[in-house]
Amino acid sequence: MTRARRLAAAAFRAAGRHGADHTVVHFDTTAEETTRAAGPSSGHTRQERREAGVRVYRDGAVGVAYGPADDASGLAGLAERACLLAQRSPGDKAPPHRPPEPTARTHRTPLAVDPAAVAVAEREELASEAAARALAVPGCDHAEAELSVHRRTTHLLFADGGDLAKESVQSGGWVRATADGPSGPGIRTYPERTGRHASAGWEHIAALRLPDGATTAAREAVLLSRARPCPEGAGPVVIDSSQLALQLHESVGHPLEEDRILGWEADYAGGSFVTLQDVGHLAYGSEHVSVVADPTGTGAGATPWDDEGTPTAAAPLIERGTLVGLLSSRTVAAASGRPLTAAGARAEGAALPLVRMTNVNLLPGSGTEQDLLDTMGEGLLLTGNHSFSIDDHREVFHFTCELAWRIRGGQRVEPLRGPRYHGRTLDFWRSCAHVAGPEAWTMHSVTFCMKGQPVQTARVGHGAAPALFSHVRYGSVQGGAPG
Repeated sequence: MTRARRLAAAAFRAAGRHGADHTVVHFDTTAEETTRAAGPSSGHTRQERREAGVRVYRDGAVGVAYGPADDASGLAGLAERACLLAQRSPGDKAPPHRPPEPTARTHRTPLAVDPAAVAVAEREELASEAAARALAVPGCDHAEAELSVHRRTTHLLFADGGDLAKESVQSGGWVRATADGPSGPGIRTYPERTGRHASAGWEHIAALRLPDGATTAAREAVLLSRARPCPEGAGPVVIDSSQLALQLHESVGHPLEEDRILGWEADYAGGSFVTLQDVGHLAYGSEHVSVVADPTGTGAGATPWDDEGTPTAAAPLIERGTLVGLLSSRTVAAASGRPLTAAGARAEGAALPLVRMTNVNLLPGSGTEQDLLDTMGEGLLLTGNHSFSIDDHREVFHFTCELAWRIRGGQRVEPLRGPRYHGRTLDFWRSCAHVAGPEAWTMHSVTFCMKGQPVQTARVGHGAAPALFSHVRYGSVQGGAPG
């Protein structure tokens, strides 16, 4: 018997003495490595956190407890506390939890180059080179670069014998350039503001080609520092894939979380304008909009099973504009009676899985971004997210981007600073006139998604290609520059 199984056995015995119907123990180790460069200086940090948690189900209620326990008495104490917290409210008729079939599996993120094998000096050299390449562009006043590696090992042990061990590795990075000019500061990032992270090793960071991207970002920052503000108006726009990824996250992923729809997250994360009765009927978007929750591949939300132990699989959410599915977990599906989509996940520092996105992807259509611009003829191309705002029910949104291009005759003719656009979720997605094809499709990431009390921060993925929208309201951020 392994040490983890011996420790878990102490929790199983304690929970059994207190009447638990089912018990899950988890052991987590999370390590975060960050390499930064700003101008000629660079640095590297590493943080690691270890913890254990116990989750018990008893008579339709769930109780959780977690902490730094690393011996049998500590695990037994966590189990006893979890049992005390597993109390149903009067009149609550929640069905009993049904655990997945017990199984033993191990999984590790496939890595071509394990970041652990890459020396700190090599990491700092890459970050410094990216920052230096940006500063070499005339007019660029400041540049910074960041590389990050997130490694998390999770061991789930179930009282019925299930044993699931997983090591996830995510790598990513970004470079940001700033230029001061007559129009004010211009800021441009590559590949996007929060970095592009993937379930992959150092090979992903190398493939980003940050030094080359730094040159482009710096040139565009200089253009923005001399550009006019984005005009007020309404009409056709093309939105690049990085901005669409965040639009997907906020106006598709979150409103389709079933715990939100049931009102379970109203205290912090809000609710949703979607109802259970909308599934199969609601025209969420145009016929060009198809969205799938896909936990496979290299997205930041890739996982072979969720944190309730349920094996994952791709699940359609929107098919040719019609809402056909929701994001759910085993616990939520038991309460709603709806199909299970294995999206129960928890972050470090928490023991209770919440309904979370995995990789929520907009499926590609056909053609290139240039094809979309040619079709549009005249309008705006919006690129690079800067900030976002959306109401608690995910219905009314407001986004600002780093850069807009005025398009005439399908060509970029003028950069515009401080672009913003706003609208309502259903109107926006119903105005989608075309999505570019697989060659323009890119997997992006959101590593700062917060939900729950206590707050859990999730890392999820979103794949998208640029898309043309027939009617969007747009304008300029007050003062002409984002933020």
